[in-house]
Amino acid sequence: MFSPEIIYGAILIVTQFIILLTFHEWAHAKSADMLGDSTAREQGRMSVNPGVHIDMIGTILLPLFGSLFNMGFFGWAKPVPVNPYNLKNPRRDLMLIAGAGPAMNILLTFVILIILKVLLEFDAFDASENRLHLEIKRQIRIMAYISVLLAAFNMLPLFPLDGFSVVRGLLPEQLAREFEKLSPYGMPILMCLIFLPGLFGIPNYVFIFLNDITATMLGVIAKIVGV
Repeated sequence: MFSPEIIYGAILIVTQFIILLTFHEWAHAKSADMLGDSTAREQGRMSVNPGVHIDMIGTILLPLFGSLFNMGFFGWAKPVPVNPYNLKNPRRDLMLIAGAGPAMNILLTFVILIILKVLLEFDAFDASENRLHLEIKRQIRIMAYISVLLAAFNMLPLFPLDGFSVVRGLLPEQLAREFEKLSPYGMPILMCLIFLPGLFGIPNYVFIFLNDITATMLGVIAKIVGV
């Protein structure tokens, strides 16, 4: 049903996604620990071992299914446990913990593109003539793109995404309490935004917007790095 190339490409994308998501979740756990909540550390979640963060459906099956059938890329990891009662300033600290994940993905994008820049400096690495080197360059760029997309997607202001906690932390206290009342509707809205356009055969303008933002941010980072 699927060619070896399609299967190979899907496995590579999901592998890259797992790596990037692992560091994303580690950043949440590490920032929580630094701000006084050791819950994630005590539960073994402050780790760069992908196994402790993987959700079989959200981290593997759904992204793999989406990649194989070209239905778009969507997934999640096990949420990092945070006890707000251990934080000195819960509203501010929850915002910082939430923002640490997307910030880590932006940092990783710089690291990924710096690695590409270093590779391109070697005379032995010739992406214009060597097919293996061209594929390595292509996969590195794909990984950088996924990293920025992961940051952009998670900054949508919908519960349970990181952007919800960031917006809540930035709002004045009264508005933050009103905004919090929207949390039960976050997941249904998110599912509708992701799946309804495909079901009705209409453009997914949210993902078009996210792709535009991702491409712009990736272009800026690539220009800074010089690749």
